Amino acid sequence: MVRHTIYIDILFCVNFMVDYIILLSVRHFRNLNTRKARLLAGALVGGTSSLVILLPPMPAYISWTVSFLETFFVAAAAFFPMSAVGFLKTFISMFTVSFFYCGAMTAILAFFSPENLIVRNSTVYIGISPVMLIGLTLGIYILMRAVMKLWGRRSVADMCEVEVCHNGKVFSLKGTVDTGNTLHEVFSGECVIVGRADMFKDMVDVEKCTDSMEVIKNGIRFVPFMSVGGKGLMPAFKPSKIYIKENAGKREIQAYIGLCKRENLKEESDLLIPSELVMKGS
Repeated sequence: MVRHTIYIDILFCVNFMVDYIILLSVRHFRNLNTRKARLLAGALVGGTSSLVILLPPMPAYISWTVSFLETFFVAAAAFFPMSAVGFLKTFISMFTVSFFYCGAMTAILAFFSPENLIVRNSTVYIGISPVMLIGLTLGIYILMRAVMKLWGRRSVADMCEVEVCHNGKVFSLKGTVDTGNTLHEVFSGECVIVGRADMFKDMVDVEKCTDSMEVIKNGIRFVPFMSVGGKGLMPAFKPSKIYIKENAGKREIQAYIGLCKRENLKEESDLLIPSELVMKGS
């Protein structure tokens, strides 16, 4: 009978680190606005749950049930509260990212053939140096981020309808969900939806604001931006109400409308909507 040595401190620390990186990947994959403190809480739950490897071997169905519950509590600690559908998507994303990580790690470890490799109760303990494991984990994380970034760029064609209400006027516009739009208003931190200035001149006309007092009176802010064509300050205003239309109706969001020139918005839609605004309600 072969005996293996498991160091609890290494077991906990390694699983804590791996779970944190998996949660970071899920947050990026789902475009969630989750604080790092919550991700650390989820990783703490994951690191603690790895101690089930110390229990006697369990039947497969019990082991998988325990693994399911572990993933549920890790996801809940990191991302709850959110809608039931949103949490289900996040939960499935965690399984997907975990399987990707485990598959990539198994393939890489095939070249190292660690002597002290233990799989028990759906938990893995790998007898390689923590430095090597950390390096491999970071490498896989970078690979996953690259895959998700490519996946996100192919998803920017998703469309949605937006209703903007301001100064007694209501516009219904077509928007493109753009993962590349990460603009935020500096003081409030709220997202900035980009649209053509001429479309909103009946709500707020920046050209008619001839001095700083008029700018302040009309609630205009200037948002720093950087694009392929250069960088500068984009005027933006906060409408009275903004709604994203969904299958079940419409959902109010908080955001600014950034006003750009006609030639700077070459999309077929009227607006470029940060994916963060859409995913928050998913």
